[in-house]
Parts: sequence; C-alpha cells; structure tokens
Amino acid sequence: MYTAEEKTFFLEHGYLHAKGVVEGEHLELLRREFDRIWALENPRVNQHKLLKYPVYIDLIEHPPIVDRHRAIFGAQTQLLQYDFLRQGPKSESAERGWHRDFVFPGDRPISINTILYLDDMTEEVGPTRVVPGSHRGEALPVARDQPHRDEIAVCAAAGDAAFINGAIWHTGGRNKGEGLRRGVYLYFGYWWLKRYESEQVIPWQATENASAARLELLGIKMPDRDIHMYRPDAGFV
Repeated sequence: MYTAEEKTFFLEHGYLHAKGVVEGEHLELLRREFDRIWALENPRVNQHKLLKYPVYIDLIEHPPIVDRHRAIFGAQTQLLQYDFLRQGPKSESAERGWHRDFVFPGDRPISINTILYLDDMTEEVGPTRVVPGSHRGEALPVARDQPHRDEIAVCAAAGDAAFINGAIWHTGGRNKGEGLRRGVYLYFGYWWLKRYESEQVIPWQATENASAARLELLGIKMPDRDIHMYRPDAGFV
C-alpha cells in the first residue's frame, strides 16, 4: 500500500479505509459522469460499458488506487471487473447480506475490491461493513442477514475508498436517507484469475492510444514478469 503501515494493516485485517483518494474537481467530475452514464447505460453498468468513457478509463490508472494494488500484486495487477452501484433514497434493500466474493484458503489476497465512494457513507446512508480478520478460513457467518458482533462500519466521506480483500466477510447497507448512495467498484487481482480479453470485448475507447501499462491492466498485454514464462537466457521469472 502507500505506506508500510497501510500494507501491514490491510494484510492483517483484510481491509483498508483510505481517505481523500479523489478530491475537489476530480470528485465532482466523477459524480457528474456517474449520473450521465447511469442514465445512458442503466440498468447494469459494468466494465464493458464504463470503459467507453474517458474519465472512467483514466480512473483505473489513478495512482492512489492502482498503486495500492500494485503494492500487493506487483506487475501481475489486472482489472478484473468494474461496476457502478447506485441505491436510491429510502431503499427497501436488506440491512445486511454477509458474503465473500470468493473462498480461498490462506490469508494472502488474490483479489481486492476497491469501493470508491461518491457520497458520504453515514449510518443513515448504509455504509459498507466488514468483519476484520474474516478473510482467513472458509466459513461464513451463520446469520447472514443479521448484525455481527465484530463488524466494522466503513463510515467514509465522499472521495474516500475502501480496499477489501475479496475473501473477507462484508456487506453493503440500506440507504435510509433522502439522497443517493453511489459507489464505483474497481476489482483488481492477479492477471491469471481470468482469461485475457481481446480488443473485440474491451471497448475500443479504452485501448486507443493506450500505454503498455494500461493494456496490462486491461488484460490485453501480458505482464513483463509472467510467472509461468521460461526464458533460457534468464531462467524462470
């Protein structure tokens, strides 16, 4: 992560609340574009739609986001999924829905979901909740729709982000307020977690004049240190 203390905290607890990941005009631009894209692309806004829009293409390389992933995954970092989540006011969604994004033995992350908040995550709005340390093992809470005694609410400000080990117990909340609950989900992990995607799948806007680093994040170009590649002149790399 950005500091040794951040990385140690994340690896131990399975999550990290990072403040001020986007600020000022950048935050306002993301909000405006969120609303515009949602109106155009709703009901499901995923990477095959988001990666047509310049401000959200650029966001995948925003240093406060991607550099924290590279601190864990190094040159193997790949964008695995990319979504909007929008919950309107006075929602009837469940208060809890504990889950893991996957089950994987061990405590080393193989994927991390970054939730970038575009609205303040107060108790009324329904913050993301996590159970620190629950990324270890393979169990799930017995009562998946009930509060957990060890849960932590990530009461974040707009522009903050939560970095969540994909194996941790976590849940969204119910928006009981009068405003919107908007989040951008950038899911990164090791490049080998899914097949490479071709230019025919990724929107052309995301690949036009793209740097090698961006193509690697999108899974189109192989990382320079493929762990399965053997080069006679360099041994295993």
